[in-house]
Amino acid sequence: MLEELKKTTERRELKLVLANPGAEVMKKLNKSKFLENIGQEWIYLTVGEAVEACNYKLHTCKPEESQPWNNV
Repeated sequence: MLEELKKTTERRELKLVLANPGAEVMKKLNKSKFLENIGQEWIYLTVGEAVEACNYKLHTCKPEESQPWNNV
């Protein structure tokens, strides 16, 4: 399901970000290699941290850079 969600977000030029995953969820994501797919830099301990990081990346990205997360 997460693989399909990631594909859908990428098609829409969005970035999939995980916030507040529990220990068991992290174990399963790691075991399934999905953490490697999404990237550790897109996983945050709290929703607030995720929002702050995405907001920062959105506003510090140069307009000529084409990043999936700059179209939010």
